[in-house]
Amino acid sequence: MNTKPRNIIRELEERKYQTVANYPSGKIVPHLLPTNFSILDRYGQDVYCGEFSKDGRHFMCACKSGEISVYTVGHKSMDILKTYACRDIQWSIIDCKLSPDSRFIAYSSWSGNVHLLPFQSSPNSSKKNTEMYLSLSDHQSYYSAFCAFGVSFSADSRELIAGTNDGRAIIYDLQTGVKAVSIDNAHIADLSAITFSNQTNHIIYSAADDGILKIWDRRILSESHPEPISVFVGHRHGITWLDSKGDFRNIITNSKDQTIKLWDTRRPSKLSDLKHAQKVVRTNSQLWDYRQVRPSLRIDQYHTYVDKKRSQFDPIDVDDSVQTYTGHTVSYTLIRARFSPAFSTLQKYIYSGSSTGQLFIWDILSGDVVHKSKQGPGECHNSIVRDVSWHPYEPMIMTSSLDHTLGCTQYRDVKLDCDRRDSPGRYEDEYMDEGNYWL
Repeated sequence: MNTKPRNIIRELEERKYQTVANYPSGKIVPHLLPTNFSILDRYGQDVYCGEFSKDGRHFMCACKSGEISVYTVGHKSMDILKTYACRDIQWSIIDCKLSPDSRFIAYSSWSGNVHLLPFQSSPNSSKKNTEMYLSLSDHQSYYSAFCAFGVSFSADSRELIAGTNDGRAIIYDLQTGVKAVSIDNAHIADLSAITFSNQTNHIIYSAADDGILKIWDRRILSESHPEPISVFVGHRHGITWLDSKGDFRNIITNSKDQTIKLWDTRRPSKLSDLKHAQKVVRTNSQLWDYRQVRPSLRIDQYHTYVDKKRSQFDPIDVDDSVQTYTGHTVSYTLIRARFSPAFSTLQKYIYSGSSTGQLFIWDILSGDVVHKSKQGPGECHNSIVRDVSWHPYEPMIMTSSLDHTLGCTQYRDVKLDCDRRDSPGRYEDEYMDEGNYWL
């Protein structure tokens, strides 16, 4: 009788694969990578951000025209649920998030406020449409020169955090509508990305145009003299986005130095390396302003231009990241990168948009590109892909692009049935009543 104990860890690892029983050699079928691109919907202006809800039942996107669209997501279909016409929009909606409890949508723009509006999961909901706002400045000014480049809800949906263009991190208590914490001078440049740790409201991750990733612990934070518990050095230009794996250990950052870096929170940089890194990033930022470049369809020429600029960057003496991913391009706007979902991929990939209109997917361990969109009509977007979002359960990635479209990349050539925005009678603009109180 075989009394060998079960290896539970090995059995869980083998669940990633499907064994082909008829093959004596034990061949396996790898994860179903989304590789087939199609245009899902079209808008009148640039689509700046888009993300699936935590449960995958909804997809929300926002565009430069100031509208937020919410879709319901089925197994092989997406139907438009609501389109919200937002107020106080300067330039564009920069970021938007759906709270984990699906009660609120938060969005930001070049204005003095972060706005919240009640999310309606039914097209016939009778919930009152009252828009609320949270002031970014100490003085109330409806058109202040402030912007929250990133907003994020806590896991329990009780708090919201925003990172501003003057380097501040602000935490709001959504039950009272007041600032709970304000970290002044969290960074010395635009704070481009900020989020709570996935499991707790105490730990905060922030990244900025100074090229530095920082971790904060509110339990030991002094607002008068705020100090991060860890800093991470290695980028040669500003950071555009960060994403946490949710395990308290791994974080990725996307950067204008045309790299994505993976960081281990147990291996922070020395504080003595901070000033040197900030000086390098400041010098390289003056050498190349990524906002001045918007690529044409001549991708080969664009890559040559970016590589030439990168070769002129000042080197950095310290790089404490554990892996670096290259191949995509970052210009003109704050392009985002993320970890693949845990349920369907065990987070073994990272993926990002690109200034070339392509979707890139890397193997997280090897750093190899395992998929990038082909070039050509119908194969990828015609302009920058600013945001990407992988469905938490389905092999499907949504791409938000400055060519005014939403793209969908799926496994195999599966046609996703979409109830488009221009279908008559299928959507309704929701103009919110102005208010400043809480539900």
